[in-house]
Amino acid sequence: MKTRASWEAPALLLAERNRPPQIETIALHAPGPDEVAVRLAASGICHTDVAAVRDARAVPMVLGHEGAGYIEAVGEHVRHVKEGDRVVINWQPKCSRCRACRSGRADFCDGIAGTAQPRLYWRGQPAAALLNAGTLCSKVVVPAAGVVLIPREVPFHVAAMLGCAVATGVGAALYTAKVAPDDTVVVIGVGAVGLNIVQGARLAHASVIVAVDLDPGRLELSRNLGATHVINPKNNAWTEQVRDLTAGRGADHVFEAVGNPQVMAQGIDALARGGALTLVGAASRDASLTFAPRRFMSQQQTIRGCIYGNIYPDRDLPLFAQWYLDGRLQIDALLGERIALAQAPEYFTASGNETRRDVRTVVEFF
Repeated sequence: MKTRASWEAPALLLAERNRPPQIETIALHAPGPDEVAVRLAASGICHTDVAAVRDARAVPMVLGHEGAGYIEAVGEHVRHVKEGDRVVINWQPKCSRCRACRSGRADFCDGIAGTAQPRLYWRGQPAAALLNAGTLCSKVVVPAAGVVLIPREVPFHVAAMLGCAVATGVGAALYTAKVAPDDTVVVIGVGAVGLNIVQGARLAHASVIVAVDLDPGRLELSRNLGATHVINPKNNAWTEQVRDLTAGRGADHVFEAVGNPQVMAQGIDALARGGALTLVGAASRDASLTFAPRRFMSQQQTIRGCIYGNIYPDRDLPLFAQWYLDGRLQIDALLGERIALAQAPEYFTASGNETRRDVRTVVEFF
């Protein structure tokens, strides 16, 4: 279907599953009623973006969901933001109408909002946007609820990370798992999200926070962000070490931020009686987890999933921004390379993923 576009912009586009994305020129329609256009300043490259090469529900698709920038245009009925406002992208705009939203549990919204009509086109045909966002593009059009105002003092590269790495990690500890003072916590995989789980556990006043990762640099960084102990599992029976650190009990909370079912099963082995395994890492869609249900039942344990840290974006994204300004959250420490969009395809190749150990690479548009 041919359509007249309001803008053209370069974007990181996944044309086919299981093939590296490339920079392509896409067309964007102007926002309709209850929608806004954002000129992106920064967008993080998240594991979810990389996993989309394998797991995308639709192609062609513009990748990216962790972004921040300026409001460029607003549609009819939009009142909470205006042109020129600084915003972070909320890739889970709530519908406000479903049973979960009406019952005060918008974090379980059944009708995450998208634009009323396709707003992205490639070669004259509609293109999808990853998680209703598509922030690896210099412009995006999203539902009005898909943007949240941020203080002017927060740099855009930090604001971008608020929208996924920080929200998911800190929220996983504080809201999904509800870590309590003196709880014992294990975080498996301390990339950008895992490091923020560590920070969330610190903010919750956990007594023991164990970071588990193969990368010595990330383990050292986790100490700086709140981990009380670190374990490199390469040559260690790490679940036994966790029991040694918890007086033989195991951990009250284990967070798996890798997305590997084998590691998830090890996480169950590290749990205390009554403990909970929170799955934060995105496994492949066809992956399965096998565990011993009788022992799990006898130990009265729990497995739960976590998306977006169960945050309430309008409340929590500004809150986390203020915590950054107050020094309660360290976000600058997570920043790796700052690159141009033209360099982004390198990060989606096997060799690129093997050689780069940055916690979070951020694309900057100007």
